[in-house]
Amino acid sequence: MDATLPAPSDPFLPADLEREIFETACALHPNTIPNLLRVARRVLVWIEPLLYRVIRTDIDRMLPAVQRAMETKPPSFFKYVRHICLGSPSSWSAHQTLTLLRLCPRLESFAHMRPHGKPALGTLTEVHRWSGCLNDLFGNGAVDLTLPLFHRVTHMDVFEDLESPTHILKNRGLTTMPALTHLCLNRYVRVDIVRRLLNECAHLQILINMWTDPAYNRGKAEEIVARHYSAGVTDVRFVVVICRDYWSDWEVGAYGGVDFWAAADAFVARKRRGEIEATCAIIEEW
Repeated sequence: MDATLPAPSDPFLPADLEREIFETACALHPNTIPNLLRVARRVLVWIEPLLYRVIRTDIDRMLPAVQRAMETKPPSFFKYVRHICLGSPSSWSAHQTLTLLRLCPRLESFAHMRPHGKPALGTLTEVHRWSGCLNDLFGNGAVDLTLPLFHRVTHMDVFEDLESPTHILKNRGLTTMPALTHLCLNRYVRVDIVRRLLNECAHLQILINMWTDPAYNRGKAEEIVARHYSAGVTDVRFVVVICRDYWSDWEVGAYGGVDFWAAADAFVARKRRGEIEATCAIIEEW
């Protein structure tokens, strides 16, 4: 063997270029990360944090790994975390929740299925997509959409049932959010609320009414839309989405795939181009 050639175990590329190749591969194909971790020690160091780019504490197999990382890794390990969904595992304490949020100040999307209090909200200033129940987020306090958490939110999915008494629409919080372009409301929403939000949210491009109940099918959706919305809501921005598995769809979007938001964007664009009727509102598959 020529002594001038590197040993087979040595990298043939500059380390920074080799690292970029592995990180790009992980970004494009995140399902390959577990296998790539076995390539070499240096590769493990580079890409192990990318396993935590998307964190869901509602998934049993992920929760122990997140807990171990919080206990054994330096804070810099979490610099790549961009998307968090907070579930409700019995083994996950409020203290752990706050610690995790403090470790991940660069979140781009934040979803939650449990109350976790206001103290952590001040650290989240780069969130673009938020999903959850505002009453849970703020506990017994008044909902305040002027907090830094909401300054950059473009996509907002509100879980509250707006048919029940709520203080969310008693103020103009939703209509004054500076970056809000996509709003999703769950369950049936009255026509007057839909009209109000379409008229008053200055930058709104999409308003979704999402139905996740398994009992909803396209036939029932068409009946409800015809009865409640057809005469009163003709705005092309209004979309009814039938979503079978919300949290799986959320994860698809976190990894850059086509989620219900992307499907709604494409749907409204087709309406604007005249490819489908402007009054057509229902998306069931994407």
